[in-house]
Amino acid sequence: MLGNLTLARIRQHDVETGAAGLTEAITELETTRGGGGMNIAFGAARELRPWRQEPLVAEVHDRLLGLMTAA
Repeated sequence: MLGNLTLARIRQHDVETGAAGLTEAITELETTRGGGGMNIAFGAARELRPWRQEPLVAEVHDRLLGLMTAA
């Protein structure tokens, strides 16, 4: 659910709220490792690419990479 809301915010170009939602989703995924949630999180990260130079978005990408390496 959180991932879908995040995608909606990103698609509305509300990058700050979208990145914050993705951060929350990553926090949840660190404990659950849900496969469907991972797919949505990575999809949201792909949609944030146009803003990858923004510090908030770069931080989210770093957390997502950390999630991948911890698996």
